[in-house]
Amino acid sequence: MNPSRRGDETEAILLARLLECGCSVAVPFGDSDRYDLLVDDDGYLFRVQCKTGSWVNGTVRFKLYSPTVTDGERVDTGYTAAEVDAYAVYSPETEAAYWVPISETGTGEMRLRVEKPEPKAPRSRLNWASEYLLVERFG
Repeated sequence: MNPSRRGDETEAILLARLLECGCSVAVPFGDSDRYDLLVDDDGYLFRVQCKTGSWVNGTVRFKLYSPTVTDGERVDTGYTAAEVDAYAVYSPETEAAYWVPISETGTGEMRLRVEKPEPKAPRSRLNWASEYLLVERFG
């Protein structure tokens, strides 16, 4: 499946999950905004970037940037708090949706740990997927 189609499917799944939680959701017209959805949670609006998580070593990994082509070269552009408020992430492997405030992310990528790490794995910063479940945030 091409990346654009996969992104469209992820966005549709996340929109449905947000509606199931009782949120009002709007989709911006066109493709020029840095966010994919606007989520209204009791009058507070969130600009949301939707991401498809991939399964890597017991974690759901997602990118904190968007690749574009400028002058024939690939450019990875990260998101800022001035552009988005949160990431909504769908993992096909876990069939779960996650809500990650941009204030809790860094740069490059983020991993949400589903399974316990190997005994010798670094434990400097574990982001447990269970702490970011969308249904827990809005349900």
